[in-house]
Amino acid sequence: MARWHDQCFDCAHMKSFAFIPFLLLPACFGGERATTGECPAGETCSDLTPRGLQFVGADMTDDLALSGPSPTAIGGTQDVQLQYDPTEGHYVALDLPFTADDDGGNGVKIDHVAGSVVTVRGMAVRSNYLRITDATTGELFDRKQLTGAAIDSIKLVANTFDIPPADRELAWLAGNVQVGVALYGQVQEGSGPTDERIVDQSMQLTLAGATQRAWDLVEMPAAIAGTYALAVTAGDKPTAHLDIVVVDHLDSLVVDPANPATVLPNGVATVCFDGYASQRFVAGLTWHFLVNGVDKAGLGNCVGVGSSTATSGTITVVGSADGMSATTSVAIATARTDAAPARPARVRPSPAGDRAAM
Repeated sequence: MARWHDQCFDCAHMKSFAFIPFLLLPACFGGERATTGECPAGETCSDLTPRGLQFVGADMTDDLALSGPSPTAIGGTQDVQLQYDPTEGHYVALDLPFTADDDGGNGVKIDHVAGSVVTVRGMAVRSNYLRITDATTGELFDRKQLTGAAIDSIKLVANTFDIPPADRELAWLAGNVQVGVALYGQVQEGSGPTDERIVDQSMQLTLAGATQRAWDLVEMPAAIAGTYALAVTAGDKPTAHLDIVVVDHLDSLVVDPANPATVLPNGVATVCFDGYASQRFVAGLTWHFLVNGVDKAGLGNCVGVGSSTATSGTITVVGSADGMSATTSVAIATARTDAAPARPARVRPSPAGDRAAM
């Protein structure tokens, strides 16, 4: 997945933009110096990194990873890739001699350093600086606050761009099945603790006949319908067991009830469809969409629709998967006040649903 670090807009709200191609979105991993353009108070900064550093954390299998690093699970690890921009062109791996300092390691502690990657280990529900300094002069290249968090739940997620309803558990269609594993923990924010995705790249996923393809992804290459017990060992918690449900057909395919009813002229609305088996949302289906009778590519179970010329009328959308289909329509609004907000292009999975509480 491509990453863009050259500029950073309001990354906290990136995921509310409907169907902006994610390769065009700038990512937000900058340290204090990179973010503010100034040397932090009380520090002496190096002229070798005038634009500071990027601190790029772990990808998550179902997330665009537009900012970070995400908090590190207590007892777990996370690799932080250091990047800088020596030519005001683009960020590259830091190739200057440096020293990494964890400022006491109250929240995360440096585990080891390899090349331009600093691996940190979660220690406590706290935050502290990761400071990167010139190995010769001791001057600051940049610093960034990193956070530790305790795992309080584990959940299975889709390794796709699907947007499942928040109140439904997941199933996967028989065949090549890829299942993501999401860790959640209470993270202290300015407004209080919030349940957020956290990282342990040393997490072990164990399932007979399956292969762990990434730190948070397991693949079952030829799964048949049934229920499979996945063992998850993460952070400082005992091994948890989660059931992966595999089905061989859909029971129903419906229009998602959260779809917007209208779209503005020149705007885009996100229209989604849901495939179910035994009341579970089936992830990873191959979806096809027709918008006003014309094939259109979507992302997962959703497709972006809109009109660049029409100022009234309706847009008809058909979603199909596994031999089933459903049809809906979106009205083109006549005034801005008539339009319902577009559905987000991506949302992080909710902690609710099929999960193991720690």
